Amino acid sequence: MRYKSFGNTDLKVSAFSVGTWELGGAFWAKTERNESIEAVRTMGGQGATTIDTAPVYGFGIPTLPDLGYGNAEVLVGEAVKGMRDKVQIITKCGLNYDRSIGPQSLYKSMTRKEIVEGCEGSLKRLQMDYIDVLFVHWPDMKTPLEEMTDALSDLQKAGKIRYYGLSNFTPEDTLAAHELLPVSAVQLQYSMVNRSNEEVLKQLHARGIGTMTYGSLGSGILTGAIRELPNFAPNDTRVSFYDYFKEPKFSSIMKLLKQMDEIGENRHVPLAQIALNWSTQKDYVDTAICGVSKPAQAIQNCAAASWELTAEELAFLNEAIAKYA
Repeated sequence: MRYKSFGNTDLKVSAFSVGTWELGGAFWAKTERNESIEAVRTMGGQGATTIDTAPVYGFGIPTLPDLGYGNAEVLVGEAVKGMRDKVQIITKCGLNYDRSIGPQSLYKSMTRKEIVEGCEGSLKRLQMDYIDVLFVHWPDMKTPLEEMTDALSDLQKAGKIRYYGLSNFTPEDTLAAHELLPVSAVQLQYSMVNRSNEEVLKQLHARGIGTMTYGSLGSGILTGAIRELPNFAPNDTRVSFYDYFKEPKFSSIMKLLKQMDEIGENRHVPLAQIALNWSTQKDYVDTAICGVSKPAQAIQNCAAASWELTAEELAFLNEAIAKYA
C-alpha cells in the first residue's frame, strides 16, 4: 500500500480509503452484515488503514433500530475492534432525519446541537473515545460558519475529534471557514468520469489542506462490470445520486471503458485498479475512497497499490477522458 501525509495533519493516510456508504443500507444493492464487516477487515489487512463512514450510511432499513441510521458506523466499530491504533477513523455529522416524519425527511444542519450530538452518537456507535477526522457532511446555508467552527473547536479541545474537515462545500465557504478555524481536510467527488472538482482540489491541496476524494469508481461503472444499461430501482444511489447509468452519459462512458480495456488486457489487471491508480497518482489527491462490501473486492482494490500507470498510459487515458467523459 502507498501512504501520503494528509495535508498539514500528522496523519498518514492510505492511498485507498475504505468506503462504507453501501454497507447494510437500503439505497444500494443488498449487502450482508458479516460479509460487510469482513470486507472492512480484509481491506485493512491489505494496508488500507483509512476508513471513511457516516451516520447516514446504512440508513433506510425499516427492520433496524432508528431505520438503520448509524448502521455503517456500528459495522465499522465491530470491524476494527482490537486495532484502533492502526487505523484512521473518519466520519461525518450534519446529515440527519426527522424521526416524526420518517426516512424521506433527511436534512442538512451544521448547528452546534447537530454537530455536538452527532459526534457523541458516532463515538457511541463506533465504540471509540475519539475520531481522527470529523467532516461536516454537507453545507447548511442557514447556520453561520462561526457557529459550526465554534462547535468543532470545542470538540477538538475536549479530545473527541483530532481534526475536522468539510465535505461537499464550495471553495469559497471552505476558505471562509479556514479563516475561523483551520480546515484540515476536504472531501469532494472526483474520478475519471467526474473531474469537476479538479482545480479546487489542486488549490486547496496547495494550501496544506488534506484531500480525500469519493466516487472513485464512478458508483461502480468504472469497474466495467456493467456494459448494458441497467434498470436500477429509483431509490438506488447509483441513479438517484449519480448520473452515470443514464443516457446519454452511459453510452459515452462505455466508449471510455473500451479504451481502459486495452490497458487492462495488456497489464492483466481489472479496470477498477486502473481507475483507482488514475486518481491516486495525482499529487493533489491524498486518498481516494473505494466502496467495499465483499472481501474479494477489498483484495482486488488494494492490489492496485502494487503497480502504477506509466506516463504514456496516463496520457492515453486522459485523451480518452477528454473525448468520452
